[in-house]
Amino acid sequence: MFSKKIVYFAIIISLLFLPAYVLASEPQEGTIVLTEKEAIEIALKNNYDILSKKEEISQASARLQQAWSQVFPYISVGANYTRYQDHPFITYEDNRGYSFSVNQILFSGGRVANTIVAAHKALKATRESRDELENKIIYNTKQAFYAVLLAKELVRIRKETLELAEENLFITKERYKKGEASHYDLLRSKVEVANIKPQLIKAENFLKTSLNYLKVLLGIDPSQKIRVKGEFKYTPEEVDLNKELGFALERRPALKEISLQEEAAKAQVRAAFAGYLPQVNLNFTDFANQKESFSAGREKYDDYWVAAISVSMPIFDGFLTYAKVKEAKAKQRELSILRKKLKDSVKVEVENAVLDLEAAKSSVESQKENVKRAKEAYQIIKHR
Repeated sequence: MFSKKIVYFAIIISLLFLPAYVLASEPQEGTIVLTEKEAIEIALKNNYDILSKKEEISQASARLQQAWSQVFPYISVGANYTRYQDHPFITYEDNRGYSFSVNQILFSGGRVANTIVAAHKALKATRESRDELENKIIYNTKQAFYAVLLAKELVRIRKETLELAEENLFITKERYKKGEASHYDLLRSKVEVANIKPQLIKAENFLKTSLNYLKVLLGIDPSQKIRVKGEFKYTPEEVDLNKELGFALERRPALKEISLQEEAAKAQVRAAFAGYLPQVNLNFTDFANQKESFSAGREKYDDYWVAAISVSMPIFDGFLTYAKVKEAKAKQRELSILRKKLKDSVKVEVENAVLDLEAAKSSVESQKENVKRAKEAYQIIKHR
């Protein structure tokens, strides 16, 4: 991905064109060895935000099921039993009643349909939010992973630099004994060795903190020893700003998420407006009553059914529907503003990333020459 290229180039510049690759040392007993792929898999599996987002998706899915429930009829059964003892007017002592009822919404002014649409869009938006979160976790994991590789390489370079400085100090001492080097040259060599030692300690501390941060990111116990295994690869690539920008605007999950939220808000406006329209319901109920008379245990059985269509038209609801429509429209406008803001932010991010990438490529090329000249200078000093 484009972001991965940025990470690679940023790290290469930090290394100042160090050797092309670095591999992890042999693992100690009880040490976990991680590749980049394994680190990402662990991060996605153990990350608390991802686990929380999965539950959020389950909630959105349940809300969609709730919205669909209004499409289907509501079916219920009922039963009752009444016992009369020496009642002055009722001539039976036992009354058993049973009922079977079906209620179906025939017309809701679009409230049911738009509630379903809104819930469906909200579910898709939540999934896009998960994808955006996963992308961030993957990016952060890659940064932490390569920061450890960078720290390991910096430690190695600092050790080599110290060895070279100590070797240079030895050579300078020999030349000083022969009168070929001044006392100033000797002092400068000693100062150089003294200055490099703190840099080595700093690099070693950077390695420890980088490993600790990676453990936290992956949810690994801080006391667990880990090693990373990977390599730096520098592969120059031409980047087209318009192409990368179009890719980002088309594929960025955050943009998809907010667009879906805006569509859901539009459906919520229509659902709220349905409060101004009539609602038509169908009801069917079947009743059965069994009565047992006081005398001779005679029973009477009644069975009948009732079907009805009801129409309700709101006349005044205390401005409840008006307030709901107003709220839904405000939410829609808010999301539209946020979508435009996010779109502009993505454009700026991509443009800055392309500029940083081009600058990194130029720096890499210039560092090649610096490394070459440094090696030549060292050989000259060494063979004096």
